[in-house]
Amino acid sequence: MSDFWENTVSEDHDENGKLPLTWKRVRKICFHLWRQFDDQYYAGFAAQIAYFFFMASVPMLIVLTQVLGIFDVSMDFIRDWLEQHLSTEMGSFLEGLFKASSTSVSNFFMIILALWASSSLAFSLSRLTTYTISYGKYRFNFFSERLKSIPIAAGSILVVAMTLVGYVYGELIAKRVLQNPDLQHLIANLRTPLLGVLFFLVILANYYLLPRIRVPVSAVLPGAVVATIGIMIVTWFYSLYISRAVNYNLIYGAFSNIVAMMLWFYLISWVLCIGMMFNKSWDIHMRRGRLTPAKIKEYLIKQHGDKGEEMWNKLIIGEYDMADRSLDSLAVRFSRKFDPGYEEKREREIAELEEERTLKERIEKELEARNREYDPEEEE
Repeated sequence: MSDFWENTVSEDHDENGKLPLTWKRVRKICFHLWRQFDDQYYAGFAAQIAYFFFMASVPMLIVLTQVLGIFDVSMDFIRDWLEQHLSTEMGSFLEGLFKASSTSVSNFFMIILALWASSSLAFSLSRLTTYTISYGKYRFNFFSERLKSIPIAAGSILVVAMTLVGYVYGELIAKRVLQNPDLQHLIANLRTPLLGVLFFLVILANYYLLPRIRVPVSAVLPGAVVATIGIMIVTWFYSLYISRAVNYNLIYGAFSNIVAMMLWFYLISWVLCIGMMFNKSWDIHMRRGRLTPAKIKEYLIKQHGDKGEEMWNKLIIGEYDMADRSLDSLAVRFSRKFDPGYEEKREREIAELEEERTLKERIEKELEARNREYDPEEEE
């Protein structure tokens, strides 16, 4: 395993205590966040999330409307809110989606398919969060990550549905439960802030549950706060932008509403990416010591107990993993069997890697022997 996972950079991580937030550290956090974009992995990831966001939107509405139908909650108030924050055209477009998705869906198989499609967003975020936490050294596993995203997506939809029920019927519930008119008025005024808080909790839950390496909630809390605030700001600015500065109909014609929605999703996706990356920048420059490479390994081993070391070797990409045939992916195994000449090529590469490792180990032993030979303490 690479030395990267054996040690922690002491100048970046200091667990002696929390540091106060100063303008100097804010500047360092911002520049560290900016430097993370040098990693080409992030270059197109926001577009990928936006694509999955769009693809998951209608299936999510199908499931959401079925859940809201249990409580007899109309989707009209969501349409009104979107018209206020986006544009009349966008509100009309989304209203069409609501009407299309509000049809009776009694087929259990159809709901399962809708959940599978809507989980694509959670699946994409799972890859992003695990990649960021593992410093880009994790081994992607399509099946395990795809299956894990389904219950998380279902839970997110359920939380959103319950939140909307509280938003619609919150005042009525307060009147029935509370006899004090002042408290009723207070709860009615707090419905919108509470909606924002619950939205933040959904983001926090996704940041916490989606990575394949479970880290403390406190480690992903800063990024969830940044993402929540960022989405609110982006939505507000975007509503001003499309209502005053742009006429998409001139360029895209009948597709203008779809393009406008894709742009909105794209901006939100960037915010979700930045929120997760912000967690690492905050941890390093505020010296919290929760997302250091050593801590990440500790979390994974603790998460899987007796199989921790085995899971670590399967999840994290090592320097000499090619030599371990048990780590071969399904594609490599089938290539060995059915692709003529691939087996011999693979074996040559493994042999060269083994020679490199043997040479490196020999050099390290010689250096250690020389250091012992010229150690001043041993001479005394």
